[in-house]
Amino acid sequence: MIYGIGIDMVKVTRMENIIARWGDRFLKRVFTPSEIAYCHHKANAASRFALRFAAKEAFSKALGLGFRNGLGLQHIEVLRPDTGPPRLELHKKAKEFCQRHGIKNSFLSLADDGGYAVAVVVLEA
Repeated sequence: MIYGIGIDMVKVTRMENIIARWGDRFLKRVFTPSEIAYCHHKANAASRFALRFAAKEAFSKALGLGFRNGLGLQHIEVLRPDTGPPRLELHKKAKEFCQRHGIKNSFLSLADDGGYAVAVVVLEA
């Protein structure tokens, strides 16, 4: 049974501007150390960060919770395995909330084109 569906879109130039203005202060507040390392080692890092930010927002929308009740952006981590689709790794409040509400699986789709990054998350209970 589908628990929730979320979608989010981020303009890549907006992410570039935020990173240029706030740098590591922003990155360390929003992304996990492994996400930061992954994005910095790829071409067009801002696009990679935008995709991950969109995924975190889409996840919160699929929960129907937003970022409140202690849920933080670092509680949602986007992993990119060597093979297969990207996936979400949940930590702390995100993991607790999913366990409490019987959410068993999450599905993530990422796309970027024309200066925009888009993420869709489906949560299955």
